Amino acid sequence: MFQENLGDVNLVNVFSMFVLWITLIIVTSFLIKKAKLKKFYQILILIISVIIGGIILGANPNPVNPIQQLFLLLRGNSIFTPMLIIFGLLLLSTLVIGRIFCGYACPVGAIQELCSKINFKSNLKEQENVKVALKTNQKWANLIRWIFFIFTGIVSIIWGLAVLQILSPFRGYSHISNPLAVALIIPFIILVIVIILSIFIYRPWCRYLCPFGALASITSRFSRYKYVRTEDCTECGLCEKICPTQEAFRDSSKGECYECNRCREICPQNAIIFDKS
Repeated sequence: MFQENLGDVNLVNVFSMFVLWITLIIVTSFLIKKAKLKKFYQILILIISVIIGGIILGANPNPVNPIQQLFLLLRGNSIFTPMLIIFGLLLLSTLVIGRIFCGYACPVGAIQELCSKINFKSNLKEQENVKVALKTNQKWANLIRWIFFIFTGIVSIIWGLAVLQILSPFRGYSHISNPLAVALIIPFIILVIVIILSIFIYRPWCRYLCPFGALASITSRFSRYKYVRTEDCTECGLCEKICPTQEAFRDSSKGECYECNRCREICPQNAIIFDKS
């Protein structure tokens, strides 16, 4: 009973969501490239992603469902659908522009980014006054995420249980428009927990559990475009202190960089650009 709608997604929703993703990715990429991603535009993009992609479209389709479908496909309980192609395109995008999709177009990523602004600042003095922001070790976060990825894959392939379908916070958005759906209660509770935790831990779902994030953290290491330092950099270290994922140091792979723009906002020399790496 946990395998419903894995491959049967409304085509209007698929088209609408895909257009939304492409639009947000292009607009955000342009603003980042031109160094014009001001806080107002950033918040506006995130709100659009949450309201349209999340609340209106119910975060369906999303980048997690195809992974669950792929697990079941390996078991022989599913069929190949166009969503797997879209999933592949999203993953390929990380080879060009990094994790802009995760940072801005994904409705679960967007709501986490919005909440993170409460306790994760782009001003060092303001950040030092925050008492409840927890900076977590990314190596441990990666380990937990891959354990979760392997666990859900094993359970899906061996027992045929769509674990990601049960636990996905993406499905929690659908509970807003369909509050009587019992199957959506657990995903909704998880979505609420993720939102609350995002105030204190930067992007807990993305960094600790998201299976798409696990794969994207690898592919984005080879991204053509990344945040890079120019010759104007004075090695003041402010960007490294403010980065919530510890990815601002010079030789970072940027595998966990969500282009949140905090490093650029704090840089006194405007020495960080989004360019070919």
